[in-house]
Amino acid sequence: MITFLLRKSFLHCWDNLYTLLCVNLCLALLMALYIHLSSLQGGGYLGIVIIYLFNLLIGATSVAARRISDYELLEVRLLFLAARTVWKDALFFSACCVLQGTALSSIIPFYLTLGSRLAGLFLAMLLFLACAAWWVAMIYYYPVRLRLNLPVFKAARWAFLLFSDNLSLSLAIFLLSAASLALSLVTTMLLPGISLMLVFHQVAGRTLLRKYSYLESQPQPRKNIPWNLLLKDDLAVISGRSLKAIILPWKE
Repeated sequence: MITFLLRKSFLHCWDNLYTLLCVNLCLALLMALYIHLSSLQGGGYLGIVIIYLFNLLIGATSVAARRISDYELLEVRLLFLAARTVWKDALFFSACCVLQGTALSSIIPFYLTLGSRLAGLFLAMLLFLACAAWWVAMIYYYPVRLRLNLPVFKAARWAFLLFSDNLSLSLAIFLLSAASLALSLVTTMLLPGISLMLVFHQVAGRTLLRKYSYLESQPQPRKNIPWNLLLKDDLAVISGRSLKAIILPWKE
């Protein structure tokens, strides 16, 4: 499954590489601006505005990534139009970022200074794991939010359900995403970058939702999912494009 997700994501990202690079550049500039402000005055209200703009661009890019994963054409103007539909999502994620930033910078250190070291360590680890689980689950937020047209909090609940029902796959996707971001630091967040990671998440969400559509159509749900049947069209597209044809098309 992971191999399929990576190959499909790579093809989509390659076909829209220049646009995704431009998005990565904008995200990198917002991150650099926030880091610069934090080093000067601790961020302040302007830092919160930058966090919101960052999450707004993440949401708009997720809308574009959804189109990409469905083999639709990506237009730059779509990013501006998409911002109108995800402004509430950006508020939600901005609030979560501020809350988790407070938890990591203030609440966890407070727990570690409690008189009972064992209880403090337990509470600190519990809060840290809750924050980590939230980020893993949010891999599926925009896929279900955009494909099922759910309200914000219901989409978050669905994301947690997908995470808990596909734990090993979710952890693998999260670790690959983390490795991708770590690699992006070498290229100043340009490649692979955040936008390519969002395409990966859309491909993963799209694939898992097909699984649940199949299970809903079965009077007696099967334990073994016929992935080759469900992904027949995608597999045909992937198998029809070799790595040589993608990178060196003039050699074909």
